[in-house]
Amino acid sequence: MSIHIPTDPGKSFAEPEEKTPELIERLIAKSDKVIVKKLANNDRNWAVWDEAKGRYKSNQAGVLLPAAAREVDFFPPLVPDPAKPHNSSSDIVVFWPATGKIYESRFIWYSEKGLAENHWTKSPRSEFSDLSPASFVLLFKSKESGGCYDALTVDSSDDLLCDYLDELFGASAPDFSFGIFKAAEVVLAPSRTKLQQLAADLISALLKGPAALDIFVESIQKRSTADIAAEAFEQWRVDSGNLTLNPYLLSAPGDTLQDLTREREFGIYKRDEAAHYGPRLVQAVYGSGRGRSTNEVVATLLENFDAIYRVFLSAGQTRKSRAGGSFEIHVGRMLKDGNVPHSSQPIFDRRRPDFVLPSKKIYRDVLRRSNSALVLTLKTTLRERWAQVVSESAGCPIYLGTLDERVPRSTLDKLGEAGITLVVPERFISSEFAEYQQHASVISFRRFFDDVRDTKGEDWHSLGIPCFH
Repeated sequence: MSIHIPTDPGKSFAEPEEKTPELIERLIAKSDKVIVKKLANNDRNWAVWDEAKGRYKSNQAGVLLPAAAREVDFFPPLVPDPAKPHNSSSDIVVFWPATGKIYESRFIWYSEKGLAENHWTKSPRSEFSDLSPASFVLLFKSKESGGCYDALTVDSSDDLLCDYLDELFGASAPDFSFGIFKAAEVVLAPSRTKLQQLAADLISALLKGPAALDIFVESIQKRSTADIAAEAFEQWRVDSGNLTLNPYLLSAPGDTLQDLTREREFGIYKRDEAAHYGPRLVQAVYGSGRGRSTNEVVATLLENFDAIYRVFLSAGQTRKSRAGGSFEIHVGRMLKDGNVPHSSQPIFDRRRPDFVLPSKKIYRDVLRRSNSALVLTLKTTLRERWAQVVSESAGCPIYLGTLDERVPRSTLDKLGEAGITLVVPERFISSEFAEYQQHASVISFRRFFDDVRDTKGEDWHSLGIPCFH
């Protein structure tokens, strides 16, 4: 069998650069406007070769852009094709720093197909072919008239860069799919006005000397995951007008879980994170009592590198583990408010699923387990960690709840083969950015709660277990 090797029309221009926040900042600084687009499946599949069919998975030939991209002076004026006047296009030169190559690309509007048929074509397939679902592409328009554009993709599996895109552009918002931003208005160092009083108090302690600084830093306690989850719920309760998280009173309980965990709570957490770790960083640099000249600060940074590294390491590890605990808290509240009987994190033979329904007693009963019990376990992101879930089944149906939009179809197929049903927010089921549509092993949280009530309610009532409202 011959191996397909795609042609690459790019011309080498510079050494390839690593994709980093610093690179994005440099590109913004030299730009007039920035397009950020979350990639739909066809925006990636045009670059993916289907060996079985002997062709690319999509004939889209590039990234589809909405009409707004044509209407804000982002691309040069469109010129009608003499042979096909309903097609108008403009040619642009695009530099892709991650490849080090320049490409002669084209922006084309197929007007006979509608206002939204705007394609950015002739880009490097290598930048798109291996991307995870719900990844991003950024296109930067130069400040210089007629200057070269810059572009790069960001894989949704790159947590660091995705968090950075969220800081700059709100790219992780549930309803974000596309945006055009004026580079001069992008805040590269997001303000922390709510932390200004803390900063003033920290400076006051610093001026009093090392002992006062140590006392002040130790007085700042990081809030628990439960406290932050409670604040996020209270925000949601006030904004939505709902008093509880009863899933049977919510049209889209999964979307609500994503809003609580990924949007509201993460914003609260980042403020708390800055309040907790920021002073410790100051302590690591200035806590020795040494003067504050540039030379002395530089010397302290080098001498105390281990202490500074520990601050960042602790912050990074805590951020990674935060979401899982809060997701479990909100799902637990949803089960409780919906009167869905359950046991939380019971331990059986070294297995510890997040929730068993209706109870650990039924789960332990080998005669009733397969018909009357089920397991609901949670992973905010899947990656390869889902495999450990299989052992939690113990012969009863197993459901894996996630807020991960980026799970590829190959993993979905493996989940189905393992007898695991993936449960996702409602907006993901029909999303053009995810690969969940019409997959037999994927259901929404709405369907999960409805199915549990409709298929288990009568059985649980017969066992004397009160359930549902």
